[in-house]
Amino acid sequence: MRAGGVAGADPEIDLPMTPDGELAGGPVNTAIPVADASQIGEARRAARVAGDRAGLSSDELGRLGLIVTEAATNLARHATDGVMIVRNVGTGGSAGVEVLAIDRGPGIADLARAMEDGYSTAGTPGKGLGAIRRLAPGAFDIISTSQGTVMMARVRSSREPVNGEADAGVICIPITGETMCGDAWHIDWTRDRTLVVVVDGLGHGPEAAVAASTAIRVIQERGDTMPGALLQAVHNALRPTRGAAISIARVDRRTRMVTLAGVGNVAASICDTTHTRQMATLGGIAGHQIASMREFEYPWPEQGYLVMHSDGISGRWRTDAYPGVMTGDPALLAAVLFRDFGRGRDDTTVVVVRDRPNPV
Repeated sequence: MRAGGVAGADPEIDLPMTPDGELAGGPVNTAIPVADASQIGEARRAARVAGDRAGLSSDELGRLGLIVTEAATNLARHATDGVMIVRNVGTGGSAGVEVLAIDRGPGIADLARAMEDGYSTAGTPGKGLGAIRRLAPGAFDIISTSQGTVMMARVRSSREPVNGEADAGVICIPITGETMCGDAWHIDWTRDRTLVVVVDGLGHGPEAAVAASTAIRVIQERGDTMPGALLQAVHNALRPTRGAAISIARVDRRTRMVTLAGVGNVAASICDTTHTRQMATLGGIAGHQIASMREFEYPWPEQGYLVMHSDGISGRWRTDAYPGVMTGDPALLAAVLFRDFGRGRDDTTVVVVRDRPNPV
């Protein structure tokens, strides 16, 4: 999110910025409800803004526009509670655009037939899901049950290198009525380890965004440090702010261990195809009071998924309720958790990271 484009931001609030004028932390998503055909254009415009920001070529922008038109038309004509979510992906938010189309049913009865190129009951220009898959080669996934459908497609700039973020699904959306998100997130990949952070600034709005973005900036500046030391540094830096809940996880692929340090209600879980294990965080508010500064270690399973979310998502989810989601793109799991467990009364962030033995 560009601070210069933030409506209603208090000019007296000093926002932590990156050198290119961004708020610290990962890009915030744009969510567009799609209940009828009048909202298809809004979804297309949001994707075009993201595409321009990503530096997509005219051909890539054209493909992105067709993908959004196809997906939004399907939502408007066939779905219940359809929403389209758009975000920039890649280093610095400048390498591509991800599109999620999410609904609450009725589901696609014959997904295999619906995926045939040219098959479309909606009469769309590109003719259906098969066209979307063709327009986003290697960056398309879908899951559909009676609970609803989630479709993901990414268009990347041919001028930007593909990085490991393709193995992460992220949704980060401010509470309705706010243009600034009080949550923030950060993922840092290397060959041997992945650092994942989710921060929930106390409350919401610009002052919560200051706390969350300050925490992310501290972590970005310290580099490769263990979660406990990072948490202490964040705690010190947040004293002038309203404070935040935060969880910091470090996945070490050499030792196959996850180290977590966290305070407050940012939940963190390790999942595989059969089990979900919630990791421990401590009470308190970073920047104000922390009862104890501890790290906890857990085994990192083969084909594991790390799931972290703010309290905008209820913790009562189970991955076994979604057959096939654990073998799909991490964006699918992030989307179903947002759809089925989003509380709707707070900023909402969910980050899903998949095991990747040899990231680029």
